Amino acid sequence: MKKSLFALAALGAFATAAQAQSTVTLYGTFDSSIGYATGLPTRQNAVDIDNLQTTTQTTGTSLNFIDGSFATSAWGMRGSEDLGGGMKANFHLESDILTNTGQTHSDGLFRRAANVSISDPKLGEVFLGRRGNAFIIATGTMLPVQGNTVHQWRSVINSSGGDQYSNSVSYATPTIMATDVLVQYALNNSVDAGDDGTVFAANMFNRSIPNLTISAAYNNVKGANNAQNLSAPNTFTSSSTNPYKNVASTNLEGYAAGLKYKVSPALEVGTFYAHGRQNNGSAVTAATRYVSSGATGVGVGYQATPAILLGANYIKTTFAAQMINLQAHYMLSKRTRVYTQLTFNQGATGNNQSGDLSAFSFTPIHCNSSTTTVCADGIRSSGASTSKASNNGYVAGIIHSF
Repeated sequence: MKKSLFALAALGAFATAAQAQSTVTLYGTFDSSIGYATGLPTRQNAVDIDNLQTTTQTTGTSLNFIDGSFATSAWGMRGSEDLGGGMKANFHLESDILTNTGQTHSDGLFRRAANVSISDPKLGEVFLGRRGNAFIIATGTMLPVQGNTVHQWRSVINSSGGDQYSNSVSYATPTIMATDVLVQYALNNSVDAGDDGTVFAANMFNRSIPNLTISAAYNNVKGANNAQNLSAPNTFTSSSTNPYKNVASTNLEGYAAGLKYKVSPALEVGTFYAHGRQNNGSAVTAATRYVSSGATGVGVGYQATPAILLGANYIKTTFAAQMINLQAHYMLSKRTRVYTQLTFNQGATGNNQSGDLSAFSFTPIHCNSSTTTVCADGIRSSGASTSKASNNGYVAGIIHSF
């Protein structure tokens, strides 16, 4: 009996010691706002995905509850265990949360992150599992005060395969000469598929020059229409609203480079150039099926006071679609802020081959769609029409993090 009690006590002491060396952090961010927009396409302003044609160009106004206009609403858990010698075992789970409905994403509870990793300060970190796209991680920080509304340019030019990748192996280098690199490879998990559906992505940040951040990013989806490891809205599955359906396997790729410079403790400026190579669907001839498009952006952030942050951004694509975005943030505390955004969007002109991917739209307001047509979905504006009207939006919201 004494031996049993001693063994139980020893086991409890070991469990306590192990627990002391492990940490689990619960975190979250919630962004809710009210937005008013003008010039939005109505249900009649639809796109025939198979023929890349639009119907009647009609627009209207809308007053909507908007989730995630600036920051993505999400919650998650991070855990770490000290293995000794600086080495750690880690896990990361992250889930969407829609503050307007309380729902999560249709792609799964932890579609934003579900991975384990081993890290070492001298060797870097290896991740296994679903993780954020290295391209998106980099491009989301290339301008000083950006956010989801401005970052939609990467979907406009179709430069990224998806925001997250499943079945992925990622490696983050330790900081070497003020440089951090992340590389990813996502498997297709298919039999006899070759490299169709596989993904390669990478990013780089260099801070060797004082006050200057140089960043670059790349991603490439092999056989994009067959990929099974992406996330909505780029699932590339065989649905009637999929702009890639009935197309032979093709690559989808994008690259971007950015500079961000801190002029003073209060003032920061940034610029980037990004390029996307996309496929336009089976109705387009082989000679014009592959279209390259680019986006150039400049932005400025100004910390007017410890509580007031101002931002301004200008984005233009090679199809002449452009966005002007103005922001003001007021910090109520370290974890809570109120903010406003004023966004002016101008669609592309001329009948181009980029389908519904060529122009900005006010985000993220949705309109209805049927099984054969799709209208503006809050990320893409609709139509390969000969002209695209502008749409403008005003948002006022609150963000809380824990």
